[in-house]
Amino acid sequence: MLRVAIVDDEANARAAIRILLARRHDVDIVAECRNGIEAVEVLQWLTVDLLLLDVQMPGLDGFGVLHAVGPDRVPPTVFVTAFDKYALRAFEVEAVDYVLKPFDEARFAAAFDRARRRIDESRTAQWARRLVAATPERAVTAAPRPLARLPVPVGNRVTFVDFDDIDWIEAADQYAIVHAGVKEHLLRESLQRLADRLPADRFARIHRSHLVNVARVREVTRLRKGDAQVTLADGRQLRLSRRYRRRVREAFGWAL
Repeated sequence: MLRVAIVDDEANARAAIRILLARRHDVDIVAECRNGIEAVEVLQWLTVDLLLLDVQMPGLDGFGVLHAVGPDRVPPTVFVTAFDKYALRAFEVEAVDYVLKPFDEARFAAAFDRARRRIDESRTAQWARRLVAATPERAVTAAPRPLARLPVPVGNRVTFVDFDDIDWIEAADQYAIVHAGVKEHLLRESLQRLADRLPADRFARIHRSHLVNVARVREVTRLRKGDAQVTLADGRQLRLSRRYRRRVREAFGWAL
């Protein structure tokens, strides 16, 4: 499946693209953003294979989005816009294609297929490099930029959850359930990826299935066999496994 994000300030444009993508069986729309600011936050958190990006938007335009995210994290991009004057600049930033509104199905399909081929070629090259050269010692991953909010795709929208509102996060296979008061948000990311991205001084991994907001912890009780029990402000009790006990003790000074 190809993970696609749509960024356009016009609801009708987003709807038109969504309809065209719905006719394909290899597409998963992971986010729809109404402006460039939302797009930057989404691209910092979610894995996106293809970005369908408008140029002129309030606050931050399409080129501003690419600049803010950075060349190392920008996915293959197809500009979808009503203005032809930006075409040269789009290809200077290595856009896959530049589609003018109003576009027909054939033109959109051609741009999408071109992007699909480039993504497939890139994936093949990446696998080849890993098979030949990648070792744990040589693998280097750039540190992601920390953010202040967590973007959560909900249908054709993206909900932004403030870190202060999060109580704890629960692993659910390759998904994560974000518990924020009485609300629960399903995020298509692994708990490990979230743990790597959330501020280390505010969130603690206490179990292979649990990540907690340290500010919500009210009590820690020692149990047998090296485990402990964490009680949150709302009374929720979670297990702190022996595997993570020393780590959180050193990081947060918990007397365990």
